[in-house]
Amino acid sequence: MAEHGLPAELQAFVEQHAGRIVSCKRSDSGASRITWLLGTTRRRCVLRQDPGDGPVAGTPLNLAREASVYRALADTPVKIPSLIASTDDAILMDMATGSPDLGGLEQEDIDAVLGSYIDTLADLHQVPVDDRFQHLGPPASPAEAARSNVKLWADILTSRVKRSSALATFATRWLLSHAPENADRLVVCHGDIGPGNFMHDGEQVTAMLDWEFVHVGDPMDDLAWLAFRGHHFGGGIGNFYHQLERWQQKTGYPVDRRRIAYYRIVVMYIWLVSCLAALDNGAKDLNRFTYLNLITLMNVIMPKAMMEYDGLPLPDVETALVPVDNEVTENIEALTDLVRISWPETDARRGMVDLMGQQVLQLAKLRPDILDHNAAAVAELTGELDHDYEAVLARWITGHKSQETEVLKLLYANGSRMASHALALAPVIDKPFLSLE
Repeated sequence: MAEHGLPAELQAFVEQHAGRIVSCKRSDSGASRITWLLGTTRRRCVLRQDPGDGPVAGTPLNLAREASVYRALADTPVKIPSLIASTDDAILMDMATGSPDLGGLEQEDIDAVLGSYIDTLADLHQVPVDDRFQHLGPPASPAEAARSNVKLWADILTSRVKRSSALATFATRWLLSHAPENADRLVVCHGDIGPGNFMHDGEQVTAMLDWEFVHVGDPMDDLAWLAFRGHHFGGGIGNFYHQLERWQQKTGYPVDRRRIAYYRIVVMYIWLVSCLAALDNGAKDLNRFTYLNLITLMNVIMPKAMMEYDGLPLPDVETALVPVDNEVTENIEALTDLVRISWPETDARRGMVDLMGQQVLQLAKLRPDILDHNAAAVAELTGELDHDYEAVLARWITGHKSQETEVLKLLYANGSRMASHALALAPVIDKPFLSLE
């Protein structure tokens, strides 16, 4: 390692193209890439490194793909950082001005920034899909747009995920069979639209960031990311329907809310597969708590969204399970107390310890009952009783193409019971989806 913490070969790469390094800080953001914030004798820059052990390592979603998009968009109206240089596993860019954080802004300023973001997204969607983007493997037709991206993530599920997920198995088939056939154009999709993935100066967007999910597809795909990642999972970023109107006026393209509803489920599927792949392939400092919680969340709201899309009523689910105290729960309480006492630096850290302790304690108390309920429910459908009910149901789904409604209801019920221990997830689970009728 070099003196700045950067591997020696990366330091040499940076200094060859940007000058001697005078400051170096590793960013906390990012699950699949390592991001370094650098100051050199010539400029301020950002280095993104693929360590080879992230959730999408060894897939088409690599840094070479990302670098090629920066090159392709360099002479367009789309606001992006300037690419300085790249290798197969690293890209070096000028640091964009501004901040990725909307916190502290007045609502009027947030609306202005988000309006600028919609305009920038519209600029992207009007870039011609020509030879510059052939390396993205564009779908053969607009009708194939949805399936091509689902197939990409299905391949990642197969190649990068070891654990069983009945929901991921079912959702792959459901998304392929429900893919809209009426997309009227192909555009360059950013693939990860929402706050945190752009920089702003308090008035307008200065750069769109994080292009690792870029692909050619239906523009409703990106609008679905805004609907879910921005408004449902986050919130506080203005009026979604006004933003749709602004995008439509800027592009001249019609908005299709039904297609947005479909792609919103694709976004959840990508999150689910990404989390599963991160847990099975993540680096040693991976925040497993976050990914486990996101999987628990997806296991409820994805079946909910699919049933809503199909016009199916949600089943009533008994989640008022009886917690049971035992030796395990007593030890968890003792460990939580120990951590709180020995790590009292800030209120925020104490709050996180309390939240994690409560959640783990709730899970330990409820887990035997949850497993019994879920295993019995799966056995009623499949005829096979096993506490590894995820594997049982995934195998059954693979071999059976009928009873789709029954499977959806079962996935929702099992997911709801598992989420009954995750106290912090309740607000997102209970939050209604934005209406896309």
